[in-house]
Amino acid sequence: MSIIFCIVIGLLFCLNPINDNDFFWHTVVGNWISKNKVIPDVELFSWASGKPWVAHEWLTELIMYKLGLVGCLITMLLIFTCLYILMAKMLKLKFKRVFDIKLVYFLIMCIFFKVTGPRPYILSLVFYAYLVYVLFSYLDDKKWAKKLIWTLPILQILWVNLHGGSSSLIYIYLIGVLLCHYFLKLIPIKSSRWTTFTLDKKQLKDLFIILILVIICTCINPFGYNMLLYPFQNMTDSSMTSYIVEWNSPSFHNLLGLYIFLMIAIPLFNLIMQNNKMKLHEIAFQLLMFYMCLKSQRFIGMYGIYSTWTLGKYFVIDKDMYKVLSKPFIKYIKPLTCMFGIVLVSITVLVGYKQISNIKEVGLIDNDGFYTDDAVKKLIEVQPKRLFNDYSQGGYLLYKLNEYNSDIKIYSYGLGDVFSKDLLPDSVNLSDIYTNPREIIDKYNFDYMITTKYHTLHYYLDECVDYKLIYDDGECFIYEKI
Repeated sequence: MSIIFCIVIGLLFCLNPINDNDFFWHTVVGNWISKNKVIPDVELFSWASGKPWVAHEWLTELIMYKLGLVGCLITMLLIFTCLYILMAKMLKLKFKRVFDIKLVYFLIMCIFFKVTGPRPYILSLVFYAYLVYVLFSYLDDKKWAKKLIWTLPILQILWVNLHGGSSSLIYIYLIGVLLCHYFLKLIPIKSSRWTTFTLDKKQLKDLFIILILVIICTCINPFGYNMLLYPFQNMTDSSMTSYIVEWNSPSFHNLLGLYIFLMIAIPLFNLIMQNNKMKLHEIAFQLLMFYMCLKSQRFIGMYGIYSTWTLGKYFVIDKDMYKVLSKPFIKYIKPLTCMFGIVLVSITVLVGYKQISNIKEVGLIDNDGFYTDDAVKKLIEVQPKRLFNDYSQGGYLLYKLNEYNSDIKIYSYGLGDVFSKDLLPDSVNLSDIYTNPREIIDKYNFDYMITTKYHTLHYYLDECVDYKLIYDDGECFIYEKI
């Protein structure tokens, strides 16, 4: 019952009106692919760019367009259901047990994924969970995993076309396991913290064959062998990690920071306190994912997924300790179970009511902070050629222009890997006046500029003699160059 409760709560928290700006431009790209029957290799919608583009999410974008709004929300919930089931298996949670302390971490993870909307990245979360579960079960000599390990090359074909930006994880993990094996062969360190586990000949042969197949499968995509190295370009792009919030390092200065700290700290505390010997590659990957989530909060979800494996296998509270902890409550097990069940059902009903009411009030799309429909119609009326728009609202603007069948090109949107060196920093700096705004305005010679009340740019434009306000609805402001 507790496992079902966690899954239901996680799904309810994910059931929000769509407000992720990336969702909108992904569907526009999917629409373009559907109409033109071509996978783009250059940026399509910005008048200021036209640069080469690796459309590593092309298949997901096409599917998102075909599914539509309702279909994307339903599919997202199904994807998260698969993810939660995999995580429950990695944690080794038992359905018969009313409460397991590991459920606390499971619930933390389920609620955390509230921040991830319907976008290609959520497929990588499921693929990653499957990779960890199958690969590490194979290394633990699980019979069922000896067959499933051969599905990794097939998984890679899907991964590199659905969300190629994270598809390097399969061959990174395979190479990492092999490196740990040879490290212990060369330097046979004896430690009380990990076993002297090395691979046998059969495992070595299998993993080398699978690694070669995975590398070949990585090249089965519209961009060929380029996808072998493409994922590393984003991770090493200092502009993206500076200007895009989800690529920033996590902040621990607020309540959300405390929540993230618990996600990170619980698995590390567990590894320090537990007495079982771990395998070297398990420790190595825990440290790797720890580094990655501190480098970029985009990896916090993956760190949590990996941690469900180590918590499930090496949990500090073993059966004997669990009996000791539960002994004082044995007499009251029935009333506690009833009370616990009532609390779970009540919380589920309350969260469900709140989330469903939110969708009824707002609709499937929550455009709070985005450009209003009337503002978009005004842009269509004036037909700008060199439009400025805020980077964070570009995806929704594309979506609305596409909805009105307008061919107006905009300035920037969530394509950070293409815009990272020029349009991204210029757009962010201009929207909130971080640097010299006049230098950026003169650089691009905008004929129209649209912004919202959430950005300070409109205060600056009010004082400019070469721009006049032609539209103001209290939410959006449009300025025309005189």
